[in-house]
Amino acid sequence: MKSTIFGAAGIFLAAGALPAFAADMTIAEPPMETPIVETAAGVYDWGGFYVGVNAGYAWTNANSGGPAPAIDEGLDDFALGAYAGYNFFNNGWVYGVEADVKHDFNNERFSSGGTRYEAETNWGGSVRARLGYAFDRTLIYGTGGWAFTRAELENRDTGVKEKDTAHGWTIGAGVEQAFTDTVAGRVEYRYTDYGSSDIFDAAGRSGDLDSHSIMLGVSMKF
Repeated sequence: MKSTIFGAAGIFLAAGALPAFAADMTIAEPPMETPIVETAAGVYDWGGFYVGVNAGYAWTNANSGGPAPAIDEGLDDFALGAYAGYNFFNNGWVYGVEADVKHDFNNERFSSGGTRYEAETNWGGSVRARLGYAFDRTLIYGTGGWAFTRAELENRDTGVKEKDTAHGWTIGAGVEQAFTDTVAGRVEYRYTDYGSSDIFDAAGRSGDLDSHSIMLGVSMKF
């Protein structure tokens, strides 16, 4: 009899505790998937130091004044050089300084008024400011500053030879493309006016030098 009573009481206690136990249970929910967020590619940073090499073609003009016959000769040929600079980058604007050096392969022999001459410009270079605007990896820029060239004129009939380092100014524009985070290529046009040069003393007159050039370059940014 006692066992029957205790058994019934156990059933009732178990039945009463079951709802409370069920209320305390937490149903495990499947973990929420983390949404995939696509981030836009960052804008290319043009800032920093860079060095490069370039090659192209230069159209150099040697023009003299004084008594006729005047010298008016084109010293045109290929050029090979190197350049280095530093850019600052701010909200798409790119500005900095650049220096370059090049060698012109433009030795020319010609005659003027029956006199034979030989002329060339060999080593030259410039120090310039640059300012441009970048469309991500494409940079359009202008440049200008001081330039020099080492020139020579020889009177082949008399043997008189004059050498001079002519100084002047240069201005131009270009387009540069960043192929990777460190390698960029460019095409650049420049006009350079070297002013008067003492090389024309070999012809007994005064004269000046100027040049147009188109150069292709490739550089590495550090």
